[in-house]
Amino acid sequence: MSATGRLQTDMSWHLDQVFDLAAALDATVITTTVSKLVVDVDRAPDDYSTSEDSATSVCPTLTLDGKKIYKYEEEPGPTEQEQRVLLFHDPFHKAIRSELTRLKTMHKKVALFDCQSMRSRIKGFCDRGLPMISLGTDEGQSCDKDLKVLFAESFTGVTGFSIGVDDLFTGGYITRTYGAPKQGVHAMTVVVAQRAYLRHETPPFEPDKVRVTRLNATMTGAFSKVIDWVGGESGVQADVDTDAGVEDEDLFAVEAS
Repeated sequence: MSATGRLQTDMSWHLDQVFDLAAALDATVITTTVSKLVVDVDRAPDDYSTSEDSATSVCPTLTLDGKKIYKYEEEPGPTEQEQRVLLFHDPFHKAIRSELTRLKTMHKKVALFDCQSMRSRIKGFCDRGLPMISLGTDEGQSCDKDLKVLFAESFTGVTGFSIGVDDLFTGGYITRTYGAPKQGVHAMTVVVAQRAYLRHETPPFEPDKVRVTRLNATMTGAFSKVIDWVGGESGVQADVDTDAGVEDEDLFAVEAS
């Protein structure tokens, strides 16, 4: 990797602390420990791009502000990209499909959240800066309108919080692929601006304990309302790897790093 690539500035740094909701919520949480610079699980598996838009391909070669991740002629070729998708992208989505199938046999409604974080301002990508919380619902196609309004309103009126809905982010591959409200699956992308919980948005990307605690409490409240909306009962939270089993849950959350 290049010096820029080694900085890994496009990662969802320490997002596990923000969404550490095991003690409070009844949910399945599927996480990936693979860097999105290796393979981005929120991109289409056949999006192998090495052109100027490769920052948003399944195996990016540019940062979101257009800087090269790899040294000259070290970019992954088609074969390596296919192998990365097979090893890391496919198991993650297999876990999603498996959980959706399982939960749909238990509940009429399932809510799926693709949770990510991003630097607050990225030149050429979001020059005007991100709201504290950005929600994407494929312009209302991936989830029920009432759920979108309910979740968004959980952040309005909270001091220091700003929210955008279907603005810069309208939902990534996960939200667009699995959101099917008519079939009872309601999907939403949640992008957190890193100023909401990091001390600095530069290496070493150190979390701010006060900010993390505040954001975690706000997220807990928001997801609690979602559980009420889907008609959830009490149960046990389970963190799920791509090959792990789970307990009974009502809310289905996906964390893509």
